[in-house]
Amino acid sequence: MINKIFAYLKQEIKSLDIFKVLDEDTSPIKNLAKKFNNLEKILIIGTGGSSLGGKSLVNFHSMYNGQNNRVIYIENTDSLHFINTIQNCNPENTGIIVISKSGRTTEPLMLFLTLCELLPKFDYKNRAIAITELSENNDLRILSESKRMQIIEHNPKIGGRFSVFSVVGLLPAILSGVDIDLFISGAKNVINDILNAEKPEDCQLFKDITSMYEVFKSGKIREHVIMAYTDMLEDFGKWYVQLISESLGKSENFGITPIRAIGTIDQHSMLQLFLGGPSNKLFTIITQRSNLKTKNINSNLNSNVISKLNNHNINDLMLSHQRATIEVLRKKASVRVLEFEQFNIQTLGFLMMSSFVEVVTIAKLADINPFDQPAVEESKQLVLKYIEEI
Repeated sequence: MINKIFAYLKQEIKSLDIFKVLDEDTSPIKNLAKKFNNLEKILIIGTGGSSLGGKSLVNFHSMYNGQNNRVIYIENTDSLHFINTIQNCNPENTGIIVISKSGRTTEPLMLFLTLCELLPKFDYKNRAIAITELSENNDLRILSESKRMQIIEHNPKIGGRFSVFSVVGLLPAILSGVDIDLFISGAKNVINDILNAEKPEDCQLFKDITSMYEVFKSGKIREHVIMAYTDMLEDFGKWYVQLISESLGKSENFGITPIRAIGTIDQHSMLQLFLGGPSNKLFTIITQRSNLKTKNINSNLNSNVISKLNNHNINDLMLSHQRATIEVLRKKASVRVLEFEQFNIQTLGFLMMSSFVEVVTIAKLADINPFDQPAVEESKQLVLKYIEEI
């Protein structure tokens, strides 16, 4: 059984566009980014799969380099936040990218339509693009054509939540300064490890995933806590939650509820529940061995805790928290630790591609189609009905 699943995974890697896109020439995307040269800010309008992957890259890079974001995501129909964001942009020095695979998602359409109302004289032809399918029944395409905007085709074989390695994620990344070649190389490391393994037991990632599936298959463990010890991976956690929820939430008999957490912050909000609450969780802890070295403290105060912290730095404390949390959790639950020497953009590529492999493998084991999301269609139809009643 496991040998067949491993062979299936290798075949999917060779045939599915979500994996094949890693080998595509990225120069067209790099050239497309030149359209926005010398602009101060770029607004990205999209939601869900159209925003979470790219935003993970943009914000990771921003925190890693200590830079303010040039790329700003507008994702939610929160009118106050929308207006405040627009008012902080100079229309003469701003670019716009609207992303929606189907072109019929209500949130980006409403946000962009509102922007068009507020900025009727904006140079949409030269400073705005749309990324969407080139289908006929596509409202975003129709709207974009009316504004004479450049339209970039969204790969019809790649769903939004799997699109981070396509133009959807890579274009915003380039515009924020990310080295996308390094990001892609991190993802390719995952693929190469799988394809170069002759047997399932030669691939650690595959062994981890199949072991995770067995834990979830029992029905006793229903929640997967993914806890990263860095603020840079906060948006990755949001992306991962969507990927798992929309891809694997298809069966009454099998389900995984993903829970994102950031160490050490969420130790003070959730660790009590993790340790004292129901034993229904599996934990993946993402750590790094070294971080930016700050100055060791040297305090003359004679107090219990401060004296323990003396002659140490922030990174020493983070490492201690990681070690302590892992130790106490292992007394309560199954814990997987993903340890990296240091977090960088390759790490993010590795984690995101590992997540794709996780979804495809578990979906096969659980006999689930990971690429559709039929349960949300009723809600989408009701939205259009109810807005007409307001």
